[in-house]
Amino acid sequence: MPRLSTNYLVKPADRPHSRGFTLVELLVVIAIIGILVALLLPAVQAAREAARRSQCMNNLKQFGLGFHNYHSAQNKFPAGWVEDNRPTRADRLPNFLWGAILLPQLEEQALFDQLDFEKKSTHGTPGGVIENIDLIGTPLGIYRCPSDQAESGTQEIAGNGSFTPFIPALAISNYVASGTSCLVCNYGQVPDTSDGGGSTLAYCRELPTNAPLKKMTKQNGALFRNSETSLKDITDGSSHSFLIGERRSGEVTLGNGNTYRYQSFWPTLPGPSSNQQACYAGLAIAATRFEQALSAPMINGHPFGFASEHAGGVQVAYCDGSARFLTSDIDEFTVEYLVRIADGEVPGPH
Repeated sequence: MPRLSTNYLVKPADRPHSRGFTLVELLVVIAIIGILVALLLPAVQAAREAARRSQCMNNLKQFGLGFHNYHSAQNKFPAGWVEDNRPTRADRLPNFLWGAILLPQLEEQALFDQLDFEKKSTHGTPGGVIENIDLIGTPLGIYRCPSDQAESGTQEIAGNGSFTPFIPALAISNYVASGTSCLVCNYGQVPDTSDGGGSTLAYCRELPTNAPLKKMTKQNGALFRNSETSLKDITDGSSHSFLIGERRSGEVTLGNGNTYRYQSFWPTLPGPSSNQQACYAGLAIAATRFEQALSAPMINGHPFGFASEHAGGVQVAYCDGSARFLTSDIDEFTVEYLVRIADGEVPGPH
């Protein structure tokens, strides 16, 4: 019987001798891998932040488109927030913000249809039949900047007598309207009616700060309480006027040593701003300054301005629907001219 050849087999003695890595070689390899990871990690993080910033910019562009679609139907932009002038201020309603009014233009028609604009935004009993009090706690992704996840999607609001009801969950937003160069805690509720029935005046000090106080019956920005701003009202040009901008979560410490919270919500104010709660206006609209004697910039400065988690500045949408990035060192006169929609001033580079 023929025998199979075994010439193709390698005899054990003929096998090449294998040698393992030495400890030094392993340490060198590990060190090289560590250096590569250290070099690549910042690049990966930067790429992720670039993606988050791009998504945030896309949100602002969607808002701009939504505002213009609303304007096409109504011949005006939605109000900064809606609050009637009934005599008993604590009963004024509905207090819904532009974020709630704009829901149909943001593909949230179903949620909009559930809200009752004939009642207070906080109407209802928490946990009962689904009413406004439950719906205002609905987190919506388009109102959150992906770079800012420091807080959950809602915030509990403590009750304060007849000024603010207890709100178990109020949905957070990272976007606020551009509203005024006045001090919101003094005149944020304007336009308003006095208890005698006349108009409440706002005394606003516009730049330069040594200029005389200016009497106004409404704010000088794009959106505010019961605003009915149309494109024809923006005589400075829609591409030279802020519409909305970012506001991050967290805290900020100002030059007076006090620490304040950045806050904003998309559905509603916690209560009527005209009911001795003018500061609530700062939760809906941004202002150029916080306290007259306090030097704190609007961009990444005081708590009622624009602020973001993006390095070096914030992103804003303009009244023409475009969106851009503004650096934190932008000139304060330029910022104020971009807030005021009809002052006749020409803003600097932005």
